[in-house]
Amino acid sequence: MEAENSPVLNHHSQGIYRFSNWKKEGDGLLIAAQALRQQWLLNKEEVRRIITDQAPRSPEVFTKDLALARSSMLLLGYAAEMYLKGGLVKLYRYCPEQLVGRELRMYSHHYQCLAKRLQIPITENQFDQLSELEKSVVDEARYPVTPTVDVDFFQKVNSITRRNHGQSNFESLVEVVEAIRDFVARIDSDSENPASFFSRSMSWGYFIARFGGHLVPSIVYRCPGKMSMAELRKAVETEVTLPGSWEEYEVYEDLGCGGKRKCELRF
Repeated sequence: MEAENSPVLNHHSQGIYRFSNWKKEGDGLLIAAQALRQQWLLNKEEVRRIITDQAPRSPEVFTKDLALARSSMLLLGYAAEMYLKGGLVKLYRYCPEQLVGRELRMYSHHYQCLAKRLQIPITENQFDQLSELEKSVVDEARYPVTPTVDVDFFQKVNSITRRNHGQSNFESLVEVVEAIRDFVARIDSDSENPASFFSRSMSWGYFIARFGGHLVPSIVYRCPGKMSMAELRKAVETEVTLPGSWEEYEVYEDLGCGGKRKCELRF
């Protein structure tokens, strides 16, 4: 079976399959975003001096004003992505690496979807702010503004510029990223909320169940043939004694092969 031929994600895994690598990237990007923002604040003082004193204008100063603001937002968005995908790696512990790699690609820059999947305990306002970071990474902080028929082009440019240049907005987004970082770090690393794992290879496929560790109880399984929820429950409960009740678990099916492989919610 394909699932059996793929290495499983565990503490020996490397690269994108190791949480510490995602955290390291996230930490570096967060530091870089904040450092760029400090450079932007210093440059902004120069911009103000030029405008106030009507000093000779340097095009580079104004270019830096736009570039540093955009770049700090872009790196902040990427930092959020690193932490969120690190959380996804923890979520799929003991699953086939091929499946995990596909899930990482499927989620792409969909930060709100990742936060929902991990059920990160952030406020509704902070959840909405993830959309702003998504836009920065996908479009607004990477490319020239895309014209649309429903919004005046110059209004759109000004709106994006205000978001990128709003210091209080940037600081608020940093708080969101730090909240995600701190929650993901606690996953499976809190002695007061330990995680339990149950992994079995069966004649019909496999299943992995996890409970605790600050994540919702879940089961991932793969079966080439048809299997009802009742049949899956019987197969799982015959093999292991699950903590909590069956109804507490979210059940995901490992479907497809290769580039079409995905994890789909069944229950």
